[in-house]
Amino acid sequence: MQSIFFEISKYIFIFMIAFYTAASYRAAVISDEAKRKHLHAVQITMLIGVHFLGFFILWLCNDLDSRYAILYVSELFYFLATILFYKLFYPKASRLLTHNMCFLMAVGFIMIARIDYDAALKQFFIAMLGTGATFLIPWIFKKVKSFRNFGLIYAALGLLLLILVLFSSRVFGANLVLELGPVSVQPGEFVKILFCLFIASMFNKDTSFRQVAKVTILAIAHVLILVVSKDLGTALILFVIYVMMIFCATHKLTYVFASLGAGSLASVLAYKIFSHVRQRVEIFLDPWSRIDGIGYQICQSLFAVGMGSWFGMGLNQGMPTAIPVAYKDFMFSCLAEEFGVIFVLALILICLNNLILIMNIASRCRTLFYRLVAVGLGSSYGFQVFLTIGGAMKMIPMTGVTLPFVSYGGSSLLSSICIVALVNGMYNMRHEEAVSDVEKKKIKTEHKSKPAR
Repeated sequence: MQSIFFEISKYIFIFMIAFYTAASYRAAVISDEAKRKHLHAVQITMLIGVHFLGFFILWLCNDLDSRYAILYVSELFYFLATILFYKLFYPKASRLLTHNMCFLMAVGFIMIARIDYDAALKQFFIAMLGTGATFLIPWIFKKVKSFRNFGLIYAALGLLLLILVLFSSRVFGANLVLELGPVSVQPGEFVKILFCLFIASMFNKDTSFRQVAKVTILAIAHVLILVVSKDLGTALILFVIYVMMIFCATHKLTYVFASLGAGSLASVLAYKIFSHVRQRVEIFLDPWSRIDGIGYQICQSLFAVGMGSWFGMGLNQGMPTAIPVAYKDFMFSCLAEEFGVIFVLALILICLNNLILIMNIASRCRTLFYRLVAVGLGSSYGFQVFLTIGGAMKMIPMTGVTLPFVSYGGSSLLSSICIVALVNGMYNMRHEEAVSDVEKKKIKTEHKSKPAR
């Protein structure tokens, strides 16, 4: 009987995520407020449904262990409290973005708990603290206008964090983590946000050639330190952020082509100089001949995706632990194995929906600083999703970055929550700028209508 339930649950998961995804895209374009609220309710229902079914199966598969029930109730309260808080205190924030964040985290919590309960508990604890700490970000972003004037401070802080990492202990052959007592922090995740603020602040003052040269030199310094520390994924993300933001600020394709040309040349030089870059490329080109060594991880990832097929093997029915460090770098493969290709395709569409929402907010910001920050954060998020999925599917060389909100990693989760908080802050700014423009037009019209004395 239990096996029949597990088999049916695969299709229920697919139905619920498909319904959720359809509601996300429909709510993004519909203008009727009543219908939009109905779609928001559908999203919350599907979120609760996926989360409940996932933990119910884990509870059954772990001999009715009460720890899973306690974790489920705690996470459910967290999701509902987060959604309610944004609704009450930031009514102009993007409800879709908040719901998508919670849905992706719910999927991540389920899969992490399936692999390692203790890791899932730690991830939830970090999410709870991080969300609480970032609730004030939209309000601070609105009130403190001087944020746009600290460009060099953002750059200096980012470079300092990256330099400190160079002297830290290696994790999987790379300098990624700073040990602060019992706590491990991956500064690269937060440097991405500082990097966006740095470029936006610099170009908010001036977009001349001289300013572009200053920004470029400091951007190169960031990337070079990351390459030396073997954090190739973050280095690539910063490069893409730089290219997107410089075009948004200057609207000059010459800068874009020059950046791409320089980036291509730098990639060739990195391949020649750094052995770890050559190794990543070699694994990408032919992992099968190295399946007993450095190619084992990517080969197991491809096996997992193939085993899952369209509908998956079922939650707790696969072997995700066969992939080393599965819940960090290869969460996409774990999900594909147990939930199926249809499920992960819907998950990709939800991530794409987030990117569209962020870029839509960027296009409507009237202040250059806010527009550039939104473009940078959106580029960071979208490209990180591409790197994670592309690496797991052997479309591109592995970079070691996580899937935002889904993969295990406290620093990654905190930085992703910060991005949502910052974007929601700019969403509020967009509405207030629009209201301000309306008020200005009204005052101007009233002034013209007054009879001359």
